[in-house]
Amino acid sequence: MVSKRRVGMQVVLLLLLSMAFGRAWADFTLPYGDQGNELDVKVVGGEHQRGPLFLWFTNQYGRTTGAEAIAHALARRGATVWMVDLLDSLLLQRSNEVVRGLSGKGVAALMTAGVKTGRPVTVVGLDRMAVPILRGLRDWQASATNPDAVTGAVLLFPNLYRGTPVAGEPPSFLGIVAATNMPVMILEPERGVNRNRLGSLLDALQGAGCPAFARIIPNVRDYFPLHLKTAQNESLKNLADFMKPEEARAMQALPDELLESSRLLAEAPHPAHVLPLNQALDKPIQQQFGLIPVASLKAKNFVLPDLNGQIHRLEHGPLDTRPAVTLVNFWASWCPHCVEEIPSMNELAQSYPAGQLRVLSINFKESPAHVAAFMKQFSVHFPVLIDRQGDVAAQWGVFAFPSSFLVDDQGRIRYSVNASIDWNTPKVKALIDQIIREEKRSAASAR
Repeated sequence: MVSKRRVGMQVVLLLLLSMAFGRAWADFTLPYGDQGNELDVKVVGGEHQRGPLFLWFTNQYGRTTGAEAIAHALARRGATVWMVDLLDSLLLQRSNEVVRGLSGKGVAALMTAGVKTGRPVTVVGLDRMAVPILRGLRDWQASATNPDAVTGAVLLFPNLYRGTPVAGEPPSFLGIVAATNMPVMILEPERGVNRNRLGSLLDALQGAGCPAFARIIPNVRDYFPLHLKTAQNESLKNLADFMKPEEARAMQALPDELLESSRLLAEAPHPAHVLPLNQALDKPIQQQFGLIPVASLKAKNFVLPDLNGQIHRLEHGPLDTRPAVTLVNFWASWCPHCVEEIPSMNELAQSYPAGQLRVLSINFKESPAHVAAFMKQFSVHFPVLIDRQGDVAAQWGVFAFPSSFLVDDQGRIRYSVNASIDWNTPKVKALIDQIIREEKRSAASAR
């Protein structure tokens, strides 16, 4: 078992060595817990720095050029960054499920070590890494003698949900959300998948007594830092040569945004008491795959343009002119699984006459010009509609991409799926044929 005294002495020794030799802090390994666990810590910045200490926890994609560039930009501004890849240190599989299931022990251990430097400590992570970060923040708070020593957490486009629900059903937050009362800043991309749910997340955090703040990063979508593949100098001046202009601007602004967030969090209340955690709600749910029956849910109408500017509606014309089944598909070009199912969806569309099946493909938050250029690689026989602000996706409760719905001629959602599938299969066609037969019998009995 590794004692807290040993951990503290290791960090103090690093500080003394760096001061004695006038060099930057060295990378180090931090043992913690009683299972022989260790964290490999990459240090960006030196002992001459006087700014805050950022603990940057890498997501399941591992260390990236973008994250490294931001860390060096922070160091240029006087901060120090400790970068940790939890999955790599713990020899765990790189997956969403593993990240969501991580405890906060490793995060809390690094926070304890960071506090010993005497600098204000801010924890940073993105997407699902927000889950172990909040768990670690709570674990550290439970034994902290000075809660103000850690300013709080800065979370970039956090995913704090229990998992992917059945398409159309509302997602639920993990229990740690309602058990967090340390300060939190959320940096949410304007075109992010969960931008429309930001209000509900803030309500959940603030409702628990958390000083929660949010800022919108304009004109970019999630994971924009990962799009930088070329190493940059500390000033980030050359980003426009390697990224889209809006992504370059967001990256250049991010270091100052993190520093300002750290200062704002430091001024917020830091409660000494820990909130109770509902362990049952803090467990992930299992995603259901394939077409799932939906019980009596009315589909919401929409009015959207296609790539040619023609307007399409879910509800159009008299009842007897509507197709028996409408397949409504929500997708985005950045989603590989969305792209994978386009050919089989096109084959399905061609296998039915217009009066029996209609396919409406709705793109999520991308420009018509981009979608038109992207679709040139496909020959599709269905309209591609543009949901530029994501409002229709929000109305339909879309959480994952792709998400699809089979709607009957009464406007009722009969089946939904929250993943890509092979649409041109006997099983899928059997479900569509069943809906068509039911509607024919219903029409015959009504006459």
